[in-house]
Amino acid sequence: MAGMGLSTGTARCYDWYMDYLKCMDERKEPMIALRREHCLEWLEDYNECLHREKERTRRQVIERERRAQLAGGSKPAGGGH
Repeated sequence: MAGMGLSTGTARCYDWYMDYLKCMDERKEPMIALRREHCLEWLEDYNECLHREKERTRRQVIERERRAQLAGGSKPAGGGH
């Protein structure tokens, strides 16, 4: 059944998908391409929830910086307290 998770009842990204569908439904443009263009932000949120690519990239950047600081004994960029 669509929208159902394995153990929690509702799939992890179901709410984001429903937001995207609601946006698409509320738009009145006759061409679906125009609706998609307007609702792209919601679609991106849904895809991020599914694939977590932005989160993964951010974690990699943080880990790379942490390792560089440990290896070089440097302080974080941007000053600090």
